Amino acid sequence: MFNDACTLDDAPACDFAGRLSLAGHGVPRDAGRGLALLEQSCDGGFAIACAVGASWLADASHASEVASPAETRARFEIKQACLSGQADDCYELGLSYYLGRESFVADRARAANAYGRACDLGDTRACNNLGDALAYGEGVSRDVKRAAELFERACHRGEALACANLGYMVEHGEGVALDVRRARSLYRDACQTGEVYGCLHASMLAAVDAGAPSDPVGALGHWRRGCDRDRNAQSCAFVGLLYEDGPDGMARDEAKSHAAMSRACQLGDRRACEWLKGRSEDP
Repeated sequence: MFNDACTLDDAPACDFAGRLSLAGHGVPRDAGRGLALLEQSCDGGFAIACAVGASWLADASHASEVASPAETRARFEIKQACLSGQADDCYELGLSYYLGRESFVADRARAANAYGRACDLGDTRACNNLGDALAYGEGVSRDVKRAAELFERACHRGEALACANLGYMVEHGEGVALDVRRARSLYRDACQTGEVYGCLHASMLAAVDAGAPSDPVGALGHWRRGCDRDRNAQSCAFVGLLYEDGPDGMARDEAKSHAAMSRACQLGDRRACEWLKGRSEDP
């Protein structure tokens, strides 16, 4: 009965079925299945299931029954902390799902959910990352208006990357009124705090002012020629930026963005190197 309810995403039922499996009460004892059910319940927002899983794994005799007990216990603990209202842990949980790091399977929907919880708890980094997910429809339905609102909220609270992201939305009129002058200001303010994304966009706008094409396809061709033919580091960085943004007429491609930024860094662009370092730490 509880297994049936669990398949319908009934978190308390998954918790109960997991405990039965761990103890072997009325069902064959199966530690792996029991923990999987508890984690399903935990993911469904039933905090006590997180605590039960972590506590069970804390017993050395139990931990020897499953693979990767330390990693599994860590997952339970961070999820429990997030559900108990710890903003930092919700943000870290979102990163873990986004990056698929350690023992987490990459899951953009769960990442967005964790960012949303952290944002509600006041974490401006999470508000920015949730805005990014909404801007591109990664793990959630695309909603550029809400994305711009989240960027603006986080920007006003001092999150520099959110200011740069808001600049992009303003520059392209996505979810907010188009205003290139305001975009320049937002990029400049973000850059002054050391946010490389803002610096690169500010530089690209200056290049457009000097005659570089502004349409995405034309801009990509222009900067790719500069990168491939002339081995110009800034051109490579701009290619990376365009693939990172994926504006209309181009698909976002994180792998190509990373490759172009890596080449820019190798050719001596300091900001591209900083961008790569930042992306290795946070998305």
